[in-house]
Amino acid sequence: MKNNFFKTYFLVISITFFVLLFDMLTKYILIPTLIPQVGDVAPFIDGFINFVHVQNKGASWGILSGQMYFLIIISVLILVGILWLYIKKINNEKSKNNVLISITVGFLVGGCLGNLYDRIVFGYVRDFINFEFIDFPVFNIADCAITVGVILFVIYIILDYVKAIKTEKKLKNDHADNNFETEEFKEKLTETLIRDRNNNNNLNNAKKKNDINKDAKDKDD
Repeated sequence: MKNNFFKTYFLVISITFFVLLFDMLTKYILIPTLIPQVGDVAPFIDGFINFVHVQNKGASWGILSGQMYFLIIISVLILVGILWLYIKKINNEKSKNNVLISITVGFLVGGCLGNLYDRIVFGYVRDFINFEFIDFPVFNIADCAITVGVILFVIYIILDYVKAIKTEKKLKNDHADNNFETEEFKEKLTETLIRDRNNNNNLNNAKKKNDINKDAKDKDD
């Protein structure tokens, strides 16, 4: 039981904590130090990544801008849904070795909590990572964690599907083997019954013949 707890819930809690800690450190140290004002830009990797101070009052790509209470409610519901499905999955699994799904949930929950914290405390999400070479929304460490979590979840779904296919195939093969063994048993049982019936018939015939010979001998006497 303790080993199961370490592999599942403790792993989720640990990853969630480190994701949230890393997200908070970058926002509270990097932003005030390098880009304290909204719109400030600081180089990082020339031509690839720079830091831009952005206050995102919506969701990704600026959608639902200004709908902060709605986004907070949605974030809470998503968090509760993720944790509920995870606990249900773990409890229903015969094999408790669910490392991949535990890592996945850790990244998702940590990322969601990071952005949820910003929305509740500041009323917006603090974004600062910007790709220079492509037109892409500015994001943060929490967004990265959520992206990693989604990718891992897709991988988990694929692996789980493959596992289900293999299990179904194995069950079909076992069923076919059982049917074959059942048919073979029936054939052997039928042969045995026929052989026993023939032996009984032969025994009865021999007994009748013996009785006839005995009756004939008694008449001669």
